[in-house]
Amino acid sequence: MGETMSKRETVWGTRWMYGILACLGLTSVSMSVHADDTTLWLKTVQSAGAPSGLCVQLGAREVAGPAALARSGRFLVQVLERDRSAREASRKSLEGSGLYGLVSVDEWREADRLPYTENLIDLLIVTDPAAKALSGKEILRVLCPNGVVMAAPQTLGKRALQSAGFADIQSLRVAGTTWTAARKPWPSEMDEWTHPRHSASGNAVSRDLLVGPPRRVRWVVNAPDEVRGLVTAKGRNIYGAALARNGFNGLRLWARDLIRPATKGSFVLRNLPRGMPYPIIVGDRVYAVAKDTLVALDASTGRTVQSYPDAGHPRELLCDGGLLIVADAMSVRALEAESGRLVWTVRIANPRNVVAGDGYVAFTAGQPNRGQKPELVTLNRGDGSVRWRRNDLDWAGEVDRIVYHRGLLAYECSTFNDFSPGNATRVLAAEDGRVLWEREYPPGMNHMRQARALFIGDRLWILHGGKVHDPSKPRYDKFERLPVQCRALDPQTGKELTTFPAGLTHCFPPVATPRYLFAGEMNLTDLVTGRIEANHITKAACGRDFGWVPANGLIYVTPKHCVCWPMLRGYAALAPERPAGSVHDWNVDQIDFILERGTAVPKEDTQESAADWPIYRHDPWRSASTATAIPSTLRTLWSVHAGSWPQAGPIVEDWRENPFTKGPVTAPVVAGGRVYVAQPDAHRVSAFDTDSGRLLWQFTANGRVDTAPTIHRGLCLFGTNLGWVYCVDAATGRLVWRLRAAPVDERIVAYGQVESPWPVPGSVLVVGGTAYFAAGRQPLADGGILVFAVDPRTGQRRW
Repeated sequence: MGETMSKRETVWGTRWMYGILACLGLTSVSMSVHADDTTLWLKTVQSAGAPSGLCVQLGAREVAGPAALARSGRFLVQVLERDRSAREASRKSLEGSGLYGLVSVDEWREADRLPYTENLIDLLIVTDPAAKALSGKEILRVLCPNGVVMAAPQTLGKRALQSAGFADIQSLRVAGTTWTAARKPWPSEMDEWTHPRHSASGNAVSRDLLVGPPRRVRWVVNAPDEVRGLVTAKGRNIYGAALARNGFNGLRLWARDLIRPATKGSFVLRNLPRGMPYPIIVGDRVYAVAKDTLVALDASTGRTVQSYPDAGHPRELLCDGGLLIVADAMSVRALEAESGRLVWTVRIANPRNVVAGDGYVAFTAGQPNRGQKPELVTLNRGDGSVRWRRNDLDWAGEVDRIVYHRGLLAYECSTFNDFSPGNATRVLAAEDGRVLWEREYPPGMNHMRQARALFIGDRLWILHGGKVHDPSKPRYDKFERLPVQCRALDPQTGKELTTFPAGLTHCFPPVATPRYLFAGEMNLTDLVTGRIEANHITKAACGRDFGWVPANGLIYVTPKHCVCWPMLRGYAALAPERPAGSVHDWNVDQIDFILERGTAVPKEDTQESAADWPIYRHDPWRSASTATAIPSTLRTLWSVHAGSWPQAGPIVEDWRENPFTKGPVTAPVVAGGRVYVAQPDAHRVSAFDTDSGRLLWQFTANGRVDTAPTIHRGLCLFGTNLGWVYCVDAATGRLVWRLRAAPVDERIVAYGQVESPWPVPGSVLVVGGTAYFAAGRQPLADGGILVFAVDPRTGQRRW
């Protein structure tokens, strides 16, 4: 596109905005978007099927709509524009809204490609005719499953969307203008994880065929505390009790304290106390216990949509065949999930380890401390009648988990300690309770050992090996170490079929997909080839049910306190290798690190003062000290309001918890009579006069600036988390040059904003006339970390 837009483009662009706003009852287009306007805008996009998440708009001629979505706090919006003048005008108008960062504007470089990783965007609004160069498959690639595209006239046609595989393609009439809306269908190869052990069956095996060895970070966000518990359905992740995130980009959807409801103040995600079931999610409903009552929550908003007073006080909870099956201290009950009607109740003491499938409901029961023999019980799901029960098995009291699969019940007898004796898997027929076989073995875990049974197709896999103890020896802490292996057994007989090497798991049990068994810290055994894939970007979190969750084509990990090595921390989703291959394998000399020149030619300032503080922590050694004398008594000379976060919605909460920014304004640097700060989440660097505090200039970059800039001889240098390094005139704030340090223009979501997999974090270091910086997030992710040395005045690479 050129620098001016045609009359025709102006007409359809304005008509689109006027049409939408007129449809909503608004009479003019304005950047001043009020609360009522925001509500109406949200209703518009929600009616198209996009209630929240990441929104990308192609075309920046009109940004009132994106601003309204951002003001709701439920959308993170990025506007891409090919025309420079339109881009700058829109950015300037948004900067005055107090929303910048929740909505931002950036360059759209390649007309036939969108600069995002796959399965990331919830809502794509297309207003720029340049989008006609995009294929339907490219649109499909960047949208997450169930994501929505809304295309203005003269942009994308139905035919292109149909041929790409879109579903629910509709024509929307808005004030006389026809828009096209379509939804990306859910891939058949992608699976959910609706219960703590995948499903009501207790079989911790995902059917997801898109999950692979972790090579990339899809999204990451910080957490102040360790968190246990994760379930996911329809791309919504529910953590602990309870925090909801978008499963494809990690954006916060809602938070609700189920343990201490209605407490005031900031939300604290708590781990569930013993005896309180973890939430489960089925379709658009989250089932959880709040105020001692079983409730159904809207998975999009967290609001209560139904209560189940007949459920008693559940200690266990699952959903199977449209029934909620709950166990409390003295009963097992089934209720219709939709209506809440109580279907049946079975009175029995201390039911636990409940699983269900194929019309069966199985559990253990009994209170040995009250003289009751532990027993195994199986009911008919339809009416609660007893199918069989047994109290003649001496190991029944040792059962800690049960797995149902194709007419079989695997009873896991686990010690949940560091020792090997006492761990076993015992398989019974679900129909009549016959013992088919049993096997004692040392689980391949260091801590909290459990004899987990993983049914995959017509095989039952176990993880065994590691420390083996002999309790008959005087020193029980003496042990031998066996190879850690995963072994396939015949589910009907227990006969050994296949054995492969596996990783040694720590304090979390293995999980699996049809292709991989997850063990070790982040070790995947290929169940076809037997090869181990290990990439320790991070590790699983401690827990009795799972440490990882393979679902939605990703590997999810939850926050932990482990300090085993410098791992990625927080909530994270890991993706397999890029279709184009790893950046690590590319020849660095053949990568196009784009260097752009600005218009500024700054005067070189060689007057360095000992009183300056020109770089983060004062000097290249980061000493955080100076020899400059200061008064013994300090008084305020001036103060300015340099920035704040938007006061709206759940997404901004992740900015508050970002460990790399820790506030809306960075610490300052001082040089040449000017004070410089960055407003990280607003993508902005500002300069103030040291004597008066008067604002001298502001510069808005293309992404988060997490640290104060470096001032060097009249230059102001800083990096952005979108993978660029900027150099501006320290006196005027005008651009001198900028360099893309990211090897590819690709975007993910991190800490509540759009970022590059290769951010440029921290402070640019200038030593001996050379500027040094790094681009990357974690050494084992996305091909690793790139380190640069450049001429600070020109941006030319030295190496």
